[in-house]
Amino acid sequence: MKKELIKISEFQRRKWGENGTPLYSQAIRNYLRDRKIPGERIGKIWYVDWAAYQRLTGNSLVDIVMKGAA
Repeated sequence: MKKELIKISEFQRRKWGENGTPLYSQAIRNYLRDRKIPGERIGKIWYVDWAAYQRLTGNSLVDIVMKGAA
């Protein structure tokens, strides 16, 4: 399973587009810290794993099973 780590600002652009209203960066960092979205912290910078994020289904039980299967 290959990782595609992107910065939070790039995640906001990809998810909500140029004219969308994204979540605040702090909210995304909290989601990363709480493992609600996949990613990791390298040094002081948080990154979202875009490849893993795209595989999420929205159903937490299915996501856990799929994560274990990959």
